[in-house]
Amino acid sequence: MLHTTGQKPHAGIPLDAFEKTGVMPSLSDLFKMTHAKPDETFVDPASEKLFNTVAARVDERETQLTQQSPDGLPVKLTTEEVDRIFEEVAPRKKGRTVGIGSVNEVARATSSYSSRRAQETSQMQARLDTQQERLDSLENLLDIMAMGNPTMQRALAARREALGMQQRDPDSTDPVGGGTSGEGPSGTNYFDDVSLP
Repeated sequence: MLHTTGQKPHAGIPLDAFEKTGVMPSLSDLFKMTHAKPDETFVDPASEKLFNTVAARVDERETQLTQQSPDGLPVKLTTEEVDRIFEEVAPRKKGRTVGIGSVNEVARATSSYSSRRAQETSQMQARLDTQQERLDSLENLLDIMAMGNPTMQRALAARREALGMQQRDPDSTDPVGGGTSGEGPSGTNYFDDVSLP
């Protein structure tokens, strides 16, 4: 099959598209990028036939899923689902999908990388949220400890100012906004586990 990318390797094309759009193109989209001219006509009849066959199968599957959908809203296949259809339809030669070479391995590796990256980001955000809760709790505890201690109140105020943090009212009877003295947010009592002699 003829293609329109000259000497540029097919593997670089989906990565270029990903950089521009933030979305990894499907193998079908990649095929069209590499086998259609700027006016969207295909370079040869075999390329057009393959693309149209894949597009028809994708439309057929989306229609089927939309009809089965309980809410009746249109269903759009994921890139991975479109890739599976492309691989089912496209002929293979010497272990490679005709028309895209070994790009499908690169695309899958990049898709799994993006998925793994999103999962790691989500885990890091959860850890960050937990750490922020702990820091807020410690800050509340320091406010409780500073009650009635002007030296400590000044030191906390100076530190908050240096860090650009919001100043709390040192004269407040409840600096943490939680409850009675000795309690943090939501009534958490910081002294529950303290046993005095």
